[in-house]
Parts: sequence; C-alpha cells; structure tokens
Amino acid sequence: MDDKRIKQARFADVAARSQRVERARALIDQIVSDQKARGNSHFSSNVYQDESLLKTGRQMASYLPDRYREMRAISRWDESGTGGRGRWLSEAELFWRQGTFMADFEDDCPYHGNFKSYYPTYNAMSDRQLRGYFTWRSRIRAGELAEAPDAFALVYIYEVLCGIGVDDPLRGFETLKWFCDAWDSEEKDIKRHGLTWQQDYVVYHDLDPKLLAQTPSMEFEASLYAFARALASYRKGAGLDEMDEPSDTVGTTAEAATRMTTARKRKSGPLPRPDADVASTMLDAAARLSAHRIDTDEFYREHQDDMRAVTASVLVRLDQHHRSTRGTTLVEVLFGKRIEMSYTMFASAVFFEERAHADAHVTLNPLRSYRCTKGLWTCDRVHCDQGRNIKLGNILREIDRRMRIAWEWPRLLDEDGTKTPKYLQKMIDTEIKNQLEWSRAHQPVRIDIDLSKLSGIRSAAAQTREALLIEEERGDATASGSALLESAASVAGVDAPSTTGSRPAPPQASGPAPSQEPPNFAKHVDEEPRAAATRPPATLQGGPFTPEQASYLADLLAGSASPRVPAGISEDMLVDAINDAAFDLVRDTILEFTAGGVHLIDDYREDVEGYING
Repeated sequence: MDDKRIKQARFADVAARSQRVERARALIDQIVSDQKARGNSHFSSNVYQDESLLKTGRQMASYLPDRYREMRAISRWDESGTGGRGRWLSEAELFWRQGTFMADFEDDCPYHGNFKSYYPTYNAMSDRQLRGYFTWRSRIRAGELAEAPDAFALVYIYEVLCGIGVDDPLRGFETLKWFCDAWDSEEKDIKRHGLTWQQDYVVYHDLDPKLLAQTPSMEFEASLYAFARALASYRKGAGLDEMDEPSDTVGTTAEAATRMTTARKRKSGPLPRPDADVASTMLDAAARLSAHRIDTDEFYREHQDDMRAVTASVLVRLDQHHRSTRGTTLVEVLFGKRIEMSYTMFASAVFFEERAHADAHVTLNPLRSYRCTKGLWTCDRVHCDQGRNIKLGNILREIDRRMRIAWEWPRLLDEDGTKTPKYLQKMIDTEIKNQLEWSRAHQPVRIDIDLSKLSGIRSAAAQTREALLIEEERGDATASGSALLESAASVAGVDAPSTTGSRPAPPQASGPAPSQEPPNFAKHVDEEPRAAATRPPATLQGGPFTPEQASYLADLLAGSASPRVPAGISEDMLVDAINDAAFDLVRDTILEFTAGGVHLIDDYREDVEGYING
C-alpha cells in the first residue's frame, strides 16, 4: 500500500513540473510576440563596434583571445573521412593540427601556477594555463630558459618532435639537444627519454650519426665493438679460428691442415703473446664495460703490461671455451645476441606524422641499424642493459685478485662470495704462470757501472800507450802524444809521465803509492815471457796478418776449440782486426761467432792457409 502511494506521489510531481514548464514557454512566446517588447533595446538589430572598457583583474584573467577560441574549435571529428564517412582524430593528430595552427603565435600573459599531466597536450590545459604556455614558449624560442611546470617542457619537446615551428631537421635536433641538456628538473620522463628521442630524431631525419657520438648509448656500443674486435684480432693471431672448422681435413690443403693442428695444440698449450696494442685495447674496452674498475688501482699502474697480457689471454681462452661448449661467443654470453626487432619511433611521446615515412635503412654504428618498410620501423642491435656488466666485472675482479696473490702485492682483494667456475680458475692460474715465466725469461739485464773507477782506467790507459811507443814513434809524436797524455792525465786526476826520455822513468826504490802504479803496464811486463812462448812459429808467413793474428788463424785451421789470444787484447777485438785485414783481400769477413765459439768460414779456408803457410 505504501509503494502505491509513493508512485502516485511521483506521478503527481512529474505532472506539476510539466505544467510549470508549459506555462514558462507560453510566457516567453507572449513576450516575444509583443510589439512593445520588440521595440526594446534588448531586441534591437543595431550592430555595435568595439569600444574600450575598464575591466577588473578578474575579468582580464578570464579573457581569452580569439586565436585560442579558433584553436579549440578544431574538432576531434573529421568530416573528410574515407568513403564519405567521418572519423575521430587521435589525441596525437589533434595535437599536431592545433600545434600547426598555433605554430607562430606568441602571447604575453605569464602563468605562475602548476600544471601536471601524464601526456600533456593543449586540450589538457585550462584557458589560463594555455595562455601561460604560449607566453613561456615565446621566451624559450628567444633563448631564455624560463621556469615553468615540467608538463610545459614536455609539450614543447612534443612540438619539436612533430616539426611544429621547425623549418630544418638539423636545427630541430640542435634545439632538442639544447633544451634536454639545459632543462634542470626532477622530471623523470625528460631525463629518461630525452636521449632516446634525440637518437630517434637523427634516425628519422637521416642526420649525421656523429651528432650522437657523445651519448651514453653510442659510447657503450663503441666500447663493445672495440672489445669484440680485439677478441677477434687475438683469436686470428693465435690461430684459434681454425678450431671452428670441420675436423675432416680430406680434400684440404696441407697448409690448412697444419693450421688446424696448430690450433688444437694451442687449446691446451700456451697462447702466443698478444700484440701490445690489441691487449691494451681489449683491457681498456673491458674496463669501460665492466662493473669492476680494474684499471683504477695502483696494482694496475705498476703492472700494466702483465695485467693486459693475462686479461687478454684469459678472455680469449674463455671465448674459445664458450664456442666449444655452447656454440656461442663470449660477447654473446655477456651482452646478448644482435637481433632485429620491431621499433616505435619516439615512444612515450605525443608524436604524429602527416604522411608515412619513406622506406629507409639507417646505420648508426657497426652494432646498430634501423630499417623502415612501408612506414613500419625495425631496429637491429644488441639488446642488453647498457650499464656496467656484472658478469664481466666478476671475471676481471677474479683476475685482479689472483694476480695480486701471484705478484705478492701487499693489498689483496677479499673474496666477495661470488662462485668462480673451476675451469675459469684454471684458465686464470695458467695464464698467470705463463706470464710469470715469460717475465723471468725476458727480464732486462742489469748493468752497474762504478764511475769511481773510471779515473784509474783512464790513467792506466794513458801510461800504457806511452810505454808501448817505439823510439821513432816517440820522436814523431812527441807533441801530439804529450798533449793527449796530459789531457788524459788531467781527466784522471794524476800527473802526466815525462816523455823526454826513451822510456818512462823507473820506479823509485821505495816504490810509488799503490794508487799511482800502472797495473796494466806491470801486467804487460810480468807476462812478457809468456807472450814470447806463444809467438807464431817462424814457418808462418802471415801475409797481410800480424804474427799474433797468424797464430790465431793457425790454431783455427788446426781445429783448436780454444785458439791462443795474445795477452792484453780481447778475442772480439782480435777477430775484428782479422776480418778488417781480410776484407781488402776477399771482400768479405772470414771469421764469425757461433754458439760453439769463433768459426772460420769454410769457403775461405784455402785462402787463409795460403796466406799463413805461404
């Protein structure tokens, strides 16, 4: 019963409303049809022109120029659809149409409020925000980086990407780069996507890839390419490429079979030492890619060559291990494979193109290229995280840790809990051992020269020369010899001996001081009987050779392993003197040094016998 009353009451209310509406309409019709009302100024047909009026600040804030009204009048519904049917415009296309309409518009009504939007467009702004944006854009285009909400910055970037207000693609890229680099804000979209949008802009408009050389993405791929090339270069130099060829050598050349056999031996044996430039390039590139900075420590600075050689050898060993066990390379294991996948230009941005892009193929670097086919884009690159690689960092850290132990470095690296495979530990230890052995075998010879003994040597040489002069030579060379002797004596810090007599003055009975006694001259006197015993026999003619040289050659002809060398002269000097004397005769050297000592060349044996024996 109650429900019925409620329904009746509702029907009565609706009927009353309808009656009131009908009475209001009748009243309006009566007023309009009244002749007196038509003469009222409210219904006048006169047209009034604009006139200046005083307006309050609130009225001015709500004022909107006609240009904005015309822009907002651009409808989302497009009547000129295909087949005579209309269509709804996407948000990106509506943004492009409105932006193109307002491309050159400027305003002067700053906005000091806030504006936030996930995908900001003109439609997302109020009238006041819209005027504030175009006022701010006028200052940006004039080169003044004015403060504004981050959503304004995104709308400006979207305009540049869509070509709104951009007359040249290169100018557009410069504007985009300048703004993204200069805009200081916590807005994550601008920082995260700004570099990607710049890269897409270069590809889309086919600009010079060098414009992106300093971007993190291009620097990462440049390091990765250098790392891969260094690995390939070392593999080729070590002959490891032949290991990937089929083992059946039937029908191949003997040279190819030899290369494959050598490569298999190197699988377990030591690798040839890498080229210094290749090893340096590999370690430098690995250090830029790795999570462990192996090149920043003092140990690296002290043992650069050792670390480069060990690291290059271990990485090549590891690359060969993955090729043999997984059928993939070390670069692919660490960074992934290069794959061509579909790609969206200017993703995460409001972007619209009036016409589909023409077919194109753009290469940014050896590891990244783009292709457009019928308006659809693909990207061929190594798909990986472009941060510092943790896997490579663990490898380099283990090499660094084990090398410090082997070289007994005072500051060692602790184990970080990362489990290193046993095969990798064995590779590292093997290459460390090979490097230590190589370093010991090629350790430079250390020569220590005691400069304090040079004065004594000069003094002894000067006095010995004076003692060996004969009377005729002494008389002819008095002036020059005395001057030379005095010069040598002054350098040695001793008194020059007198040259006026036929022989040097005999020593006094008490004897000179030990430091002033000529040791070489004393030795010459002591060994004079022995030299007489070693003089060549009278049957030796000598020819162009001196008796001492003839005696030395006679011993060589007799097959002596230790030919006699006159006292006071080294064997090297004697051999050089013999070769100099023989050169005028045979135009060649007759003696040569071998592992077993001095050897007489067989081609000149008969000639030497003829000169020696007459």
